[in-house]
Amino acid sequence: MKKLLLLLAFLPIFFILETKAAVFCEDFSTTTCHTCPGVSEILKEIYDSNQYPFYYVTMVVDESNVAMERAEECNIYGYPTCIFDGGYRVIFGKKNMEEYINAINECIERNKPSLDLKLKTKWMGENNIWFNLSIRNKEEYTYEGWLKVYVVEPTSRWRDNNGKPFHFALLDYAINEHISIQSGKTIYFEEVWNKYDIQKDNIMLIAVLFNESGEEKFSDPPQNQHPFIAHFVDACVASTPPPDEPPILQFIRKPSNITGFRNVSFEWNGTDDYGDVLFSYKLSGHEEWHEWGNIRNVSYYNLSDGEYEFILRGKDNVGQISQISWKFIVDTSPPKIVYTYPKDGAKNVPIHTTIEIKFSHDMDKKSIKIEIEPYVDYTIEWKERKLIIYPLSLNYEQIYTVTIKNARRISGQSLKEYSFSFETSSKDTTPPSIIYIKPYNEELQDKIFIKFSEPMDTLLHNGIIIKPWIPYEYGWEENDTLLIINLRKYGAGNYNVTLTKYLTDKYGNGLQENISFSFYITKPRILYVNVKNGETLPKHFVIEIEFSHEMDKESVENNLSIEPNINLNYNLSWENNTLKIKVDFERGKKYFINISSAKDKRNLSMEKPFSIYFFIEKEIERRERKQPGFEIFILIIALIIAIQYKIFSIR
Repeated sequence: MKKLLLLLAFLPIFFILETKAAVFCEDFSTTTCHTCPGVSEILKEIYDSNQYPFYYVTMVVDESNVAMERAEECNIYGYPTCIFDGGYRVIFGKKNMEEYINAINECIERNKPSLDLKLKTKWMGENNIWFNLSIRNKEEYTYEGWLKVYVVEPTSRWRDNNGKPFHFALLDYAINEHISIQSGKTIYFEEVWNKYDIQKDNIMLIAVLFNESGEEKFSDPPQNQHPFIAHFVDACVASTPPPDEPPILQFIRKPSNITGFRNVSFEWNGTDDYGDVLFSYKLSGHEEWHEWGNIRNVSYYNLSDGEYEFILRGKDNVGQISQISWKFIVDTSPPKIVYTYPKDGAKNVPIHTTIEIKFSHDMDKKSIKIEIEPYVDYTIEWKERKLIIYPLSLNYEQIYTVTIKNARRISGQSLKEYSFSFETSSKDTTPPSIIYIKPYNEELQDKIFIKFSEPMDTLLHNGIIIKPWIPYEYGWEENDTLLIINLRKYGAGNYNVTLTKYLTDKYGNGLQENISFSFYITKPRILYVNVKNGETLPKHFVIEIEFSHEMDKESVENNLSIEPNINLNYNLSWENNTLKIKVDFERGKKYFINISSAKDKRNLSMEKPFSIYFFIEKEIERRERKQPGFEIFILIIALIIAIQYKIFSIR
């Protein structure tokens, strides 16, 4: 038994703390208290260890009237007094660190209502801090509580009895009011706080929700029987303003990427989290940087044809610089026709063809005149630089000439009169055929594509039957040879499609026979995760979750949760259908990742919710390796002699 106890004494003991909710502490102190600095340092060391979901506020009662009022609410008898989670545990005077850790652990194990607090802060400059707080009630009853949003300085303006600044000292409440939230509802707060002269990098907001019901507790040694009504903490979250970013720049006015004018103008604007933005700019290769100033526009005149790049820089009040640029081409040459369809001299052109003319530049659409000989009625459509002509009735075995007149660019350069001719085909009596169908007896991921051998009549005429019926819409591309069917609503299941003889080409020829195929639809699911349940992972690890379908990324990200989510910073990125989660995990903790109700691009919800848990490895203690000393050598000799003596005694 003694040997067993000796062995156990040298075995390392490891444990994993499962965090349930953040713990909140109010440390009541004064600037004249001799023992308060020691308590302050203990709380700061626990906070800095990042081993516990823990926030605290120092209530310097002889410097802050707000802190004094809170001390009176809690009937504080003496200093220092630490009230954990609104009074669930109270520690009076200075104790060893273990007692404070035990108090935190006891608060962690408390049962708390299911409330989701989210807090964002932003520095607005000139002592203004903006914050947005949302509180969601996940319980099945109406929640009643008291909300306090503490505004604290991590390094206080006030100093303790040792002459050192307090930590997280209270300045004021940003919110201090009763709230009521119905089951399943969310309430929001958005305000700007600016009551003190504060610094952006030394301010923090802590939102704490106290329950409505009270319980009698004691804030000092029990023999004095100094009670107060404790309202325990139900939820807690903290936030500091994010780092200052460089200015955001944008062009308000700029030339097109290819312009036919020799004079160009730029106009811009810049915004920053704090203060005004100064600007500097240059036309690369043609001038040096202009001095920093408030100018927000510039014009350049009589530029030669060629490529240019305009570069704009913005600088904020702390010297951070951002840059944007715009590349453009000055081209004052006359426009050209890049191609025509049909080509000049083409034969056997279907009488239901469309005529296409692609130009080299952006054209003045109102100036162009079109003539077709022999005359036919037509309509036109522009798709960027492509002019599409739809003849209403062409004859078989006829030569047509298309003439473009008065065509000019938006910038005014003109195109000489241009003509091309083509000959239509004789009457077609050959029925159309199917070249391909996608998907064919496979899963439908997006749309149905049916490719025909020739241009088709764009009205379906009961040409498609889908069983079971599902609403859809359709369109034609590639000169009416490609039919694209888009379902209006996706439902999981198997579907059969029949293409009937009512599908006809432009000449009225129908399919020779009905053609059938099928497709099926399944709900999205998780195909692969690079983490196993219960696995221990390194602190910096990228979690990969592969989905079976293309997902609605916003839906996935909004329905993803990482628990416990206390001060966790994580980035989400996508690579095809794989979601990558990069998280700055805390060591020695257990985490859950959950995805529920996420939808794919077809608006189909996941087949079933996803959940996985894992552990983050603890910090490895590294000790200096030493050479065995003389004492170790003597101990080894003694053990050898004892073993030999025991062997001889047995004999």
